Amino acid sequence: MEYPLRQVRQVKPDVHVWWLQLDLGPTTLGSLEGLLSPEEISRAGRFAFDLHRRRYVAAHGLLRVVLADHLGTTPEKVALESESGGKPRLRGGGPCFNLSHAGPVGLVAVSADHEVGIDVEEIRDIAGLDELAGTCFSPAERAALAAVPAPDRLRAFFTGWTRKEAFLKATGEGFSRPLSSFDVTLAPGEPARLLRVEGRAVFCALRALEPAPGYVGALAVLESQATVYYHTWDALSALLEDSDGTRGVGGHDPVRGRRQPRGAVLDLAGRQGDSQRLARGGQGRAEDGLPRLGEGQLDRHDAAQPASGRRAGGALRALKTAGKSRRPEAARP
Repeated sequence: MEYPLRQVRQVKPDVHVWWLQLDLGPTTLGSLEGLLSPEEISRAGRFAFDLHRRRYVAAHGLLRVVLADHLGTTPEKVALESESGGKPRLRGGGPCFNLSHAGPVGLVAVSADHEVGIDVEEIRDIAGLDELAGTCFSPAERAALAAVPAPDRLRAFFTGWTRKEAFLKATGEGFSRPLSSFDVTLAPGEPARLLRVEGRAVFCALRALEPAPGYVGALAVLESQATVYYHTWDALSALLEDSDGTRGVGGHDPVRGRRQPRGAVLDLAGRQGDSQRLARGGQGRAEDGLPRLGEGQLDRHDAAQPASGRRAGGALRALKTAGKSRRPEAARP
């Protein structure tokens, strides 16, 4: 498959967020599978359900398409490796990036100079939400969650969870850091912020994302100033033309407007139209009309005295197994 490249010139310290549609046609999916490493192909083969295997392949193949676009090369030449903590990076150096996917929705963050983390989750019923919050959240976050009206509490839980995971992915600490050792905002209408971090001084900007109805997400950037550019599915679907001449998903053409992709997001001209907006709340705008990380969403946290708390590994396992509605999903990269 040939991928015409659209160069993305990254001027320091820009961050680019790409929206991915993961339910793709067989021809496109086969081409993307050809981009994966042997380790990724082996991992894809271990999924119990073919739907989850296909979405894993789509997410990791599209990641290479996005990175190739930023590098000015072809996806076949994008080689990845893992840091000691497991965070993926480009072999030989290059932009920082992060991938997350849930159900048919994926998000990729790319920055030329600054560490980024991104997370997306489907809002779904969970049995024993209060008990799970006790495992996943700090005392301050549990108090904030308890103060949220009951109809909004499930969404607030996933809002807080995505912000915490995005931060952990940005720092590269992952679940070696106790989840009780830092606080994020989670109440409806409250700007995304990192409120407290134990054990280190850190600058971090958080951004709330809404990639599709029924999903929440978060972006974390370890930087004091950054402009965030949001790329819709249109920017990628033009690169993914099946051999039968149809574009996008299911024979529809989101580029030509026959159907807007679910969760279509803020386009680069800043027009919202009827689409669901990806970035939510409190953002300023640059002179070019593109959203910036808003004032009040950047926080510097000095090292604080550590408090006792569970580490995140057990909380992640609890989240993945909580409730009957939790379906097996593709593992996070």
